[in-house]
Amino acid sequence: MANVWRSGIAEGDWVTGNSLQDEKFIGYVESIDLGGMAKIYVTQSDREEAVGRTVEGRLAKLERLPDYEPVEPADVYSLIDLALMTRDQAWFEQLRAEQAIASFVSSRGSRPGPALRSVPNPKTKRVNID
Repeated sequence: MANVWRSGIAEGDWVTGNSLQDEKFIGYVESIDLGGMAKIYVTQSDREEAVGRTVEGRLAKLERLPDYEPVEPADVYSLIDLALMTRDQAWFEQLRAEQAIASFVSSRGSRPGPALRSVPNPKTKRVNID
């Protein structure tokens, strides 16, 4: 179990690495056992027969790929559609929250926010840093 924790790789992560048959691949982790072996669903490989199949690999030979960060609003809409198709409610809610924040930020544009005022407190001293 310590190997699983130290690797930083968890179920559902996208990884690249080599299988036990030394196939280079990209895929996502379906499961990890206590011995440090992972089952990976392969989406790309140097061996075409491996694509669409599950292979085994040692955590030590896997590298976690960075998370995808959508740039365009259309990217977020596509991910929301995917979350709906897979019926992943938690992911859907996360994407909708991110979409709402992005929409709010873009609607504000470069307008300054409301000026913040401090409430005077006779027990504290303020230091000006101008």
